[in-house]
Amino acid sequence: MGPAVIAIGVFDGVHLGHQTLVRDAIDNARTREVASCVLTFDRDPDQIVTPGQAAPQLTSLEDKIAFLRSIGPDAILVVRFDEWLAALTPADFCVDVLLDAAEPVACMVGHDFRFGSGASGDAATLRALGEIHHFEVITHPLVRAAGAVVTSTRIRSLVSRGDVAGAAMLLGRPHRLQGTVVRGRGAGQGLGTPTANLDVDPRLALPAPGVYAAWATVGPHRHPAAVSVGIPPMFPEATCLLEAHLIGFQGDLYGQRIIVEFVDRLREQRTFPDQEGLAEAISVDVRLVSDLLSRSENPKEGPVDEGLEVDLTPITGKDEPKDASLRSE
Repeated sequence: MGPAVIAIGVFDGVHLGHQTLVRDAIDNARTREVASCVLTFDRDPDQIVTPGQAAPQLTSLEDKIAFLRSIGPDAILVVRFDEWLAALTPADFCVDVLLDAAEPVACMVGHDFRFGSGASGDAATLRALGEIHHFEVITHPLVRAAGAVVTSTRIRSLVSRGDVAGAAMLLGRPHRLQGTVVRGRGAGQGLGTPTANLDVDPRLALPAPGVYAAWATVGPHRHPAAVSVGIPPMFPEATCLLEAHLIGFQGDLYGQRIIVEFVDRLREQRTFPDQEGLAEAISVDVRLVSDLLSRSENPKEGPVDEGLEVDLTPITGKDEPKDASLRSE
């Protein structure tokens, strides 16, 4: 694609740190009067390198591209991460991928950037290669927010504990999942609150089991939703891990794609004495969701809390994340 400033990384979640890095790469490219580019991968490298240990992903490829596009780079280059790519040395990655894609004037990477076979290359390695191939390497400082470094690993931990509100602060938007509505057991209809059963990619990060307030988007329309995650104790035979009751919606959702954006966790999953007790609890959940979301605006792209303290001080020593995978957190 010709001369460019290139931001390189996996960018899972496209969180506040990723957003800052990409925006700084865009500004740098404008100063140099060249194109701005994001180079990322079609999957988590660990899905190829250590498939049994790959972490749940915060974003699908579709969402990652959409979130990156919203920041405004001139181009997004998605590289297929496969066995061939995993086996490349740092030098071969530089020549066969980076230089084959563009004429880098500068590359911007995270402080914890690793690349090449066995994660053998780091920012210093890329800088040495840049001296050979005539491009600058800019190491972007890690971002701190809410008292700690913003990383994909930290956000995954929050999501896995059900703290979707905390995750949203670090993502700059609600954690979201997409799924196709499939036929379920029909229990919700009998309880007076029909639910859409979503078939979600198992590689994506589900929040901890519980009941959540969320926004559910179908086509151009967004609805408040009470969302159940996990197998309901009252229905142990259930197989769907995510069900959404779209408040006020009437119609057939089977086969449609729904985007669920998690706002807050209401409660954990629990057992009730009977169906009447469960129906009453669901009714309370729906009222709580309606009240909670009526007091907040629909989520928008960008930081959800403009007052969130963000620190761009470089992180070194004991504060630096110890992550040996082929990723920039």
